[in-house]
Amino acid sequence: MILLLGSNQAFGQKNDDTKIAFLADVHLQDVYADLGKGEFKGIYHPQTDKYATIRTMKAQINSTRLFNENYFAFHEALKKVVAQGIKIVVLPGDFSDDGQPMNLKALNSILSEFSEAYGLRFYLTTGNHDPVTATRSPGGKYDFMGPGGKPQALVSDTSYLRHRLPADLPVAFSDQIAYGGYLDVLEELGAFGFYPSEEDVFWTHPFEALDYEAYSFQKAEKNAVLANRYFDASAADSLPDLSYLVEPVEGIWLLGIDANVYFPAGGTGIFKGSSVGFNLAKDHKSHQLQWINEIATEAEERGKTLISFSHYPLVEFNDGSDDLLKKTFGPNKFQLARSPLPSISTAYADAGIKVHVAGHMHINDTGIFTSENDNTLVNVQVPSLAAYPPAFKVLTFGQPGKIEVATHRLRDVQRMDEFFPLYKMEHDYLTKQHDPAIWKEDILSAPTYLDYTSHHLSELVRLRFIPSDWPEQHTAQLLALNGLELAYWASLENSDLRNDFLTDRSLPSKALKQLSKNLKQQRIRKSWLVNMSGQELITTFYFVKNGDQLAQDDMDRDRWKAAEHLMQTIGELTPGQNESFAHFMVNFAKIFTAMAKDTPSDHFMIDLKEGTVESL
Repeated sequence: MILLLGSNQAFGQKNDDTKIAFLADVHLQDVYADLGKGEFKGIYHPQTDKYATIRTMKAQINSTRLFNENYFAFHEALKKVVAQGIKIVVLPGDFSDDGQPMNLKALNSILSEFSEAYGLRFYLTTGNHDPVTATRSPGGKYDFMGPGGKPQALVSDTSYLRHRLPADLPVAFSDQIAYGGYLDVLEELGAFGFYPSEEDVFWTHPFEALDYEAYSFQKAEKNAVLANRYFDASAADSLPDLSYLVEPVEGIWLLGIDANVYFPAGGTGIFKGSSVGFNLAKDHKSHQLQWINEIATEAEERGKTLISFSHYPLVEFNDGSDDLLKKTFGPNKFQLARSPLPSISTAYADAGIKVHVAGHMHINDTGIFTSENDNTLVNVQVPSLAAYPPAFKVLTFGQPGKIEVATHRLRDVQRMDEFFPLYKMEHDYLTKQHDPAIWKEDILSAPTYLDYTSHHLSELVRLRFIPSDWPEQHTAQLLALNGLELAYWASLENSDLRNDFLTDRSLPSKALKQLSKNLKQQRIRKSWLVNMSGQELITTFYFVKNGDQLAQDDMDRDRWKAAEHLMQTIGELTPGQNESFAHFMVNFAKIFTAMAKDTPSDHFMIDLKEGTVESL
């Protein structure tokens, strides 16, 4: 770590107190962890002469996040923050893999190193992965990489063992892999926002009186002990709430909202968290809204710029497509339960929140919501460093009443290929096992971290999203067609002709010639559509859904132009009653188009007074 650090002067930057960096969903896992005494140290890496505590590539490919390379990406992002002279860094939840002691310790080490070397000040809030359970509980993973590239189970104790494990799966034990609770988070990371610091201008939490005039660090420190920060979760149970308000520099109020909601897990005495966020927190943590309203009023009176941040979003993040997604794919697909309901956005907008920064969804997006009372809330979704598109946001408070938001991308990451030789060994093992869901080896040829995460998303779509989220019959029809066939199908005049084509898929030369002429007028080459498979079209959709403007910048321009034209054409169809595939495709096209033409999400200015977002 010390080799990565230097002085601010080495970067040629001055401190900039008007900027705050937001790094979401780091999901840090210590890839060279000390697991203590036990039969499993990790997998030996001959190139580093260390034992790597990494998860298999198969586990990564089937997850919405990376587990291993994001360790290096986090370091790279922090170096970029330092290079810009930024001093304040916010981590809005899921800063750890699952709140395990080994990962909390690793994060403490990294944050402490950067704090001491550069004077960075970190402010954290909890996510659904930290902590997974309100108090420490048994935990573990069944997909660490073991010798020969085979999977290795690592659990905290025998109580976490699954029934009917494969006979050849090695099992090891370490208390370092247990699910840490709130107390574990505070013991390791309390100094990073969860408790007051002498450097703060002001700090408070929901369970003490808001008294700005009489503030003192000594009083705040005394009142901030965990025992003072419980609420009644039920008639019988009390749980912690680690929300806080901090003024790190004069004039800027950062409101960290702990929107985790926990429920008892089947008589075990363990409270397990949900991943729904504010849809539950509004009612299950009703004390927060009154506190937020009080803070917003105080901020207005004192001329403070209030920014709330939480792991969870406060505005729908599917660009107005929630209802159509439910209708097309079903209410339990596309993580729709995590999308804030209009009533939720209304409640927090009317409580006084104007700008909210969130993570959780691993997407790049900006959402705007205006309540019936004409209160506007802008929700800024920060992408994850552990998925496509890897990036973080920087908010600049340079102009009164305005906030500039810039997205900083991670393209090159040092050491991101460190474990590629180990993955090659795993791939060889899976090949010998004739694994039907084997991942494509070309991901190991990725030249950059951006390219690596792009490969990851493509494989995730192929191996998980399509089988789990997409209706089988319609998807099979779509996967059987290429872009040109879809364009021809969409050009047919009536439902009978379209249904006939889906059966015989013949392209008459005369009709094809006319279609080619029409495409040429749109400056679209026929070959672009011929080379676009149905799966590539679905994959393009996921890139747009996750990356928004960033994805359009990343795509081959010809491929994007062809896909955009195709989906616009399909979206204009009027299907007949007997065209179930056409109805599905029209809905899909409308969702695609809505996500492609959205509020600016790359570089933009928020006008707090007008409630507007302007592209920069």
